[in-house]
Amino acid sequence: MRRLLFYLGRALEDCEGKCLVHALVVMMNHLHMILFPEDAPTMSNFVKRFSQRYAQTRNQERGATGKLFEQRYVSIPILDERQLAVTTAYIELNPVRAGIARTPDEYPWSTYALHADQPSVIAPSLWTPSAWYESLGPDPATRAAEYIAWVRDCEARGEQPAEVDLVHRAEAVSLRSRQRFERPNGRSAL
Repeated sequence: MRRLLFYLGRALEDCEGKCLVHALVVMMNHLHMILFPEDAPTMSNFVKRFSQRYAQTRNQERGATGKLFEQRYVSIPILDERQLAVTTAYIELNPVRAGIARTPDEYPWSTYALHADQPSVIAPSLWTPSAWYESLGPDPATRAAEYIAWVRDCEARGEQPAEVDLVHRAEAVSLRSRQRFERPNGRSAL
């Protein structure tokens, strides 16, 4: 996962500030990201850069071939501040919904710690706080407390972003793929 984050950082550098990551969670077989690109070609180029570089390195190490992701990325526009707020919480609650963590702060491969003003394995240079997040308070501690409360509230209400069915369908494909290649003892098949 660290290598994927490294290539994600390189792709952000290559975009020269034309792509901003507002939220991110890296799961074992997929990732979710709120990306604010300058335009659609910039977003496509960004995704291509980090995923292609990562896949090439991974394939070299494993003596394998092929692409990193089973299917093309799913892009869903976020049209207003409320949808941004709900989607941010939804993304960072993904490990909780998947049963990998009891709370979002238990999962290290997410920007939740950055939003919560806690130490993170995600480099702060990969993350750009959204205007919505910045509006939560005048200082980092206030914003963090408000954000933590927001995520808890979203989780308690089971709030989901618009168009979440598209995300669920994409996750289902990834899950089926993982199940095909996983042994009953949980180890990956070669």
